[in-house]
Formats: sequence, C-alpha cells, structure tokens
Amino acid sequence: MNKICSFVVYLFLFSCLPLSAQDSLTILFAGDAMMHQTQLDNTRKGDSFDLSGYFSNIEKEVKAADIAVVNFEVPLGGKPYSGYPAFSAPEDFALALQKAGFDFFLLANNHCLDRRTRGLVRTIRMLDSLEIRHTGTFLDRDHRHRTYPMLLRKKDFRIIMLNYTYDTNGLTVDTPRIVNYIDKQVMEADITEAKLFNPDFIIANMHWGLEYEQMPSREQRRLADWLVGQGVDLVIGCHPHVVQPMELRKGEDGVPDRLVVYSLGNFISNMSREHTDGGAMVKVVLRRKGLRRYIASAQYSLVYSSRYVNKWGKEDIRVVPAASWSEKNQNGSFSVDSALIKYVKNTRLLLNGNNKAVDEYVFD
Repeated sequence: MNKICSFVVYLFLFSCLPLSAQDSLTILFAGDAMMHQTQLDNTRKGDSFDLSGYFSNIEKEVKAADIAVVNFEVPLGGKPYSGYPAFSAPEDFALALQKAGFDFFLLANNHCLDRRTRGLVRTIRMLDSLEIRHTGTFLDRDHRHRTYPMLLRKKDFRIIMLNYTYDTNGLTVDTPRIVNYIDKQVMEADITEAKLFNPDFIIANMHWGLEYEQMPSREQRRLADWLVGQGVDLVIGCHPHVVQPMELRKGEDGVPDRLVVYSLGNFISNMSREHTDGGAMVKVVLRRKGLRRYIASAQYSLVYSSRYVNKWGKEDIRVVPAASWSEKNQNGSFSVDSALIKYVKNTRLLLNGNNKAVDEYVFD
C-alpha cells in the first residue's frame, strides 16, 4: 500500500513540473510540392535550375519547426525532365525544399510511378544521397521492414510516420519494389507494429480524396475515423490540390489528442484552376507532461504560389505567406495579385465555417 501511495505522489509531483523545451515538439506540414513544365522551362539554366526564389519568403517559418514535412509529389526520374501528366523533376527541386528547411518527404502518391519503377528507385536513392528522410515507397521487403513504420526521434520525442496513397494512376510497381497503398488490413498491421516502438505520437499521412473538392468525401471521413480508432493521433491529408477543413478532436478527458487535416492543398505548383493556386501549412505543437501526451495547439497559415518576373526576365513562382501579403496590400504597403486576395478570402470562408478548433495564424 505504501508503495502505491508513493507512486501516486510521484506522479502528482512529476505532473506539476514546469514544461521544458524538451517537452514540446513543433511539426510543420506542407501540401503538394509539384514542378510543372512551365516551372522547368522558366527556371532552367543550362544543366541546372535556378529555384532560389521559390521558398525564400517562407523559409524562416519552415526552419523554425523541429520537423518539417512535405508531400513530394514528383519523382526524381532523371532526364528528360517533364511536367504533367508524367512528372520527372530535377534534383534541384529536392535540394531547394531541403534548403528551405524541409527534412522529411512523403513519397506515397499517385505520381510516384510517373517514370515507372525505375523512377521510384532513382527517387529513393537520390533522396538517400542527399540525406533527406522519406517514406511511402521502398526498394524491397527488407527495405520496408528496416525502415517502416518510420520512427523519428527528435528532442526525446518518438514520432511514427506512416504514409499511404489511394492509387498510382493505374500503374503497377514491379517486384520487388513497393508502394504503400491504402489497405485497411496492411495499415492495421502497420499501426499495431508502430505501437511496439512505444511512440509518443503516431501520424498517418494520407494521399486520398477527390481532386478539386473543397469538402472531404464520405470515404475520407470514414477512413479518418477508422485511423483514429486504430490509435493514430494525427491524420494529415493531401491529393485534392485544394485545402479542405481541419478538426482538432478532444478525448474523454476534454484534452485535445487527435487532429484530422483532410487536405493541405498545393504547396507549390503551376496550377491555376480556382482554389489550386495555394495551400495551407499546418503547425502542430505536441506536448508531454508526466504520462500525458497531448496536442497543445494546431494552427494553419495560408500560402500562395505567386507569379512574378525573375531576374532572367521569365515568369517564375515563389511561395509567399498569403495572409500577411494580403494585409500589406490592404494597408498600402505594397500591391499583390488580385488572385491572391481572392484565394485568401475564399479559403478563409471555407475554413472559418468548417474547421473545428484549428485557427489561422499569420506569419511574415
């Protein structure tokens, strides 16, 4: 009995300790990173590509996170480089994202086989050579067994990263290579194995949903609920190329412990269809206090693929903080594209009306 009382007192005292920097972890999630043909044509400089303007306006925010995750939706398939419908991006694109602060790439998406199995293999090996961590596609069963579920260790946190795609545009991967497809039986086994690592949080990154639809499909909602029921703490979605609502869910004790983001939209692309010219970055602060693990905050900030004329006299793209640029336009600091203003207005209208406990934050 005395041992039990002592243990209870210990837990109480431990829970009263102030939070240290090691008890808090910030993860930033960005949406679809794509490189269309116009981007290739307008940034090519001989055998390389000048992407120096792509991320300079958001780099500081990305680097402030402990872990920065991006959906890398183009294979590094080698020459000839190409855009939609069969992408093959140069290594410069991966390097530019890495330089901007992204240190974890998601590869399970419908374009990962655009250069067939050879492109999948080349992408994995190229990212490995650049020391960029990634998951979602694998060289063989042994590679998957050794690296998946992917365990990230940061500031004494143990984070599991899972990644799955609904399809690969009808293409099949050649044996022994592997793509993670959405399959409940496989995912249930992966989640069960993930729990053996005693992680602080399990994150499932899902390539799912219907393109250009601003509201999640019934299947997305059902699958999100199923994943949460299996023990996943954060469900982060991509693929629709438009932003979809987000919800922070509370446990029985009223403490936020589950996050569902249905779609982050486009992080960078040359798409111009309505609602596809921007996306959201979601910043999540995870905390632990004693035996408790919880989501301290989850916020989004809008980003926009802004067109401008670069130093070479060609139309280029730069990812900009959409909300702060919109505000500067309103107060007369400088003028911006009317499409950016429209994007901010429309996306805020969508998220303000449908988000649950995930508010906007603005950075400059």
